[in-house]
Amino acid sequence: MAAQDNFRVNFRVAMESRSLSQRDVAERAETSVSYVNRVLQGHTTPGLDQADKLARAVSFPLIALLDSPKSFSESVLTAVA
Repeated sequence: MAAQDNFRVNFRVAMESRSLSQRDVAERAETSVSYVNRVLQGHTTPGLDQADKLARAVSFPLIALLDSPKSFSESVLTAVA
């Protein structure tokens, strides 16, 4: 799986783990709800700066969102337990 796919999948898991809506993330990242939706749907790939803003909006380091989805999900589940 490519890094952009890892980001998209992990970004969704991060949002869900923090109970954040697309609107919440958009406000925190100072972007639009439609942009967040396009990222989640895989219709756009954020550049490095925007990916970092989105990662900060869900309170995870960018590097974590680029990890394999399995590793990321396991680390999120461990942190929640």
